[in-house]
Amino acid sequence: MSWIRLRLTFYWLAYRQTARAAEPLVIALLLAVGCRPPITIYNQVESHPQAVGCAPDACGDPERLISITYLGVSGLLIEHRGHVLLTAPFFSNPSLAMVMPRLTRLLRSSPRISADTQAIDKMLPRSADRATAILVGHGHYDHLMDIPFIATKRATTARIYGAPSVRHMLMGDSALRSNGGQRVVAISATTAGTRERRGVWYYTDDSAYRFMALIAGHAPTFHGWRRSYTFTVGSVGVDLDSLPHTAAEWKLGEPYAFLIDVLAAGTREPVFRIYFQDAPSEPPLGFPPSELLAERAVDLAVLCAATSSNVSNTPDSLLAVLSPRQVIVAHWEDFFRSQTLPTQLNPATDLHAFRKSLGKSLPRSAGWVMPLPQTTFRFRETGAE
Repeated sequence: MSWIRLRLTFYWLAYRQTARAAEPLVIALLLAVGCRPPITIYNQVESHPQAVGCAPDACGDPERLISITYLGVSGLLIEHRGHVLLTAPFFSNPSLAMVMPRLTRLLRSSPRISADTQAIDKMLPRSADRATAILVGHGHYDHLMDIPFIATKRATTARIYGAPSVRHMLMGDSALRSNGGQRVVAISATTAGTRERRGVWYYTDDSAYRFMALIAGHAPTFHGWRRSYTFTVGSVGVDLDSLPHTAAEWKLGEPYAFLIDVLAAGTREPVFRIYFQDAPSEPPLGFPPSELLAERAVDLAVLCAATSSNVSNTPDSLLAVLSPRQVIVAHWEDFFRSQTLPTQLNPATDLHAFRKSLGKSLPRSAGWVMPLPQTTFRFRETGAE
């Protein structure tokens, strides 16, 4: 079925559906289908050539390099001196038909989804097996569903850090639940930072990284017609007996952004600072306290593009606070398609609006890039500031 026919079909459903309770579901489908034909991205989009990172012949001492590989969606593989930290990789990419909200009389039941273990094994770099930490910003399936397989079959010594709902859902995996679930760490709101207060630093077991969770939000999946809808809102308050079976059962939970410091060998001295978000937030949610930024600047901001136009002043208000040296634009691509297919723009990504917002507050000296999945960038240590 063509994108035009899909668009007309769902507009007809929106017209026919009169129950107020079902309206957000129809709206969500309209967003997911999109109001334009698919846009294929063949090359990374960037502010200017060599916008982010150092050129291979100018990176200096390899021992002092930080490499960051964009894995797609919100997955990052960060490596420094052989030490690895991951942010929630996702490769399973079930189709839209498998994850769309259920409409009364249209679908009698929601399809089951599960991790595509072959896709994970194929696309997750082998260096990820050395990861000592996996950071998860929220509990939607496209951030959490692949984690049990990755943590139990690949990165088998990594601890998983996320909000309480993230831990409760992951306890549905028997292997992660064993030994009291010690590998899954719930970060409570009382230990997370805000614009007004400093949070708690967590250190990886190898002392190569530290990170601080920041209380954040999640932009509406759809915003328009004086209505907003966010996919699978809600939290999980008890440990699950089994992993969620449908997309709707992977709840948003309590969203976090993260401030990540790469540490010098054998010390707790930061040599590179990353701001990471896996969903846009309504300002000032997700902002770090100014005192932390006064102690050390942000070298790299990793920002989520999808749905960013559904919240005001995003990301320009955040960039005005962070003033990062460089930016990587993530979670921009259509994750209803396999990564083996040509990469298409997510219908929820308004690239024009995002670029315009970037230009408002990003320092003139800073560059930005929207990379294709599996692209690696290299950065030099910047030392204490």
